[in-house]
Amino acid sequence: MRAPFRYVLYIVIGFLIYQIIDSGETGFTHSEVKTTLIIGMVIVFILLLIVRIIKNRYDNRGEE
Repeated sequence: MRAPFRYVLYIVIGFLIYQIIDSGETGFTHSEVKTTLIIGMVIVFILLLIVRIIKNRYDNRGEE
């Protein structure tokens, strides 16, 4: 995925999350949302690290 497309995707996802939280139709409180988003960010970060490790291993095998 190219970097400019990735940033556009991040902005769109952030905007959608903001609209869902700000719509008032959810039963979440702000503290619940903050906790859920922090947990979600940690999970995504861990998944990205795993993908990077797998990609590096795959790239290193191709060079040998």
